[in-house]
Amino acid sequence: MRRTNRIVSTAMLFVSLSICSLCIAAEGPAKAGEPIKIGSVLSVTGWGGFLGAPERDALIAIVEDANRKGGLLGRQIELTIEDDQSNPSTAAVAATKLVRDKRVAVVVGPTITDSGLAMIPVCEQAQTPLVTTAPILNPAKKWVFLTGPGDPRGASRILEFAIKELGMKRIALLHDSAAYGMTAAKIYNKDIADYPGAAIVIDERYETTDTNMVSQLMKIKAANPDIIILHGTGNLAAVIAKNYKQLGLTIPVLASHATVVPAFVKLAGPIAEENKWMFFSIKHSIVKYLPPDDPYRKNLFEPFERLMKEKYGDSVKINQFHVSIYDGIKVAMEAIRTAGTDDRAAIRDALEKIRVDCFLGPYEATPEDHQGSRKDYYSVPMMLNNGEFVPFRK
Repeated sequence: MRRTNRIVSTAMLFVSLSICSLCIAAEGPAKAGEPIKIGSVLSVTGWGGFLGAPERDALIAIVEDANRKGGLLGRQIELTIEDDQSNPSTAAVAATKLVRDKRVAVVVGPTITDSGLAMIPVCEQAQTPLVTTAPILNPAKKWVFLTGPGDPRGASRILEFAIKELGMKRIALLHDSAAYGMTAAKIYNKDIADYPGAAIVIDERYETTDTNMVSQLMKIKAANPDIIILHGTGNLAAVIAKNYKQLGLTIPVLASHATVVPAFVKLAGPIAEENKWMFFSIKHSIVKYLPPDDPYRKNLFEPFERLMKEKYGDSVKINQFHVSIYDGIKVAMEAIRTAGTDDRAAIRDALEKIRVDCFLGPYEATPEDHQGSRKDYYSVPMMLNNGEFVPFRK
């Protein structure tokens, strides 16, 4: 097993060499024999670094594996990863560098929703396909394609579960102020009208820089809801869990997909477990409870887990951000394979035709709808038990 510092050094060297390459690409598709260029913008550092770092690791492992097997169209893949430092403005600059200077055939990523929104106009103007793995609201743009069901369909499924399966009527929303949380809040507030007798009794948000959420939780307590829907990322959700315990709250909590990460379990797992918090996330988090011959487990998770362990050692635990970037790069590679060229327009057209089995749900975009999954196929409710996610049981 490789030492962690060697893993990081190797990965960063790979990225640095790619970024610092001085070769100049032609304006059109690369000539036969030249590498196929794929770019990615990820939040490797900054507040979203705990999300973007696993994405980087997975992306490098997948591309290296593809190159060992002959690459794409008989050519090697040249991967360029740019770190947006969890800053949307930096993401726009990084995307510009990829499409204008590096002349990549397709861009995959980013990690956070706000960066995706900043990258869209760059890729649209440059007429470069963007396969986004951040759960942004479908922008209905010609060159933008999304993997998974996206925030609207994901949030709708969480609300449906809270009301129909848990029987909750008085809903409190607690979400971050980033596009991830704000987009979801709009969906919750819109979809609540579909459930007569149910209501959003309070809608509280917090900044991604906040160090405590006592004020928001006190307001929620005063509103006396049946349940709190927490829509945010794992590190800040851990802060909320600690404040929740400090205040002696007992209100049931249902947390969104991005909470189900190792950082949350490490920082606040015992609190969530003690208070029977519920989570909604992708099936990979409870994959060992699926039958051995389940296609999701057998055909998606286990081959990917083997690849990651071969690259980074047996201590690797697959999380949502490993699998989200898996979906993005696999979709991009299949589009290039189907197009038979690294021409950007041909790849764009292929992205409207292909179907790819993915972790977040089958990618099946159409010319009319560039959202990858028709619905939230693979998200399920779960809880924590002895530090591990297990299937939800009432």
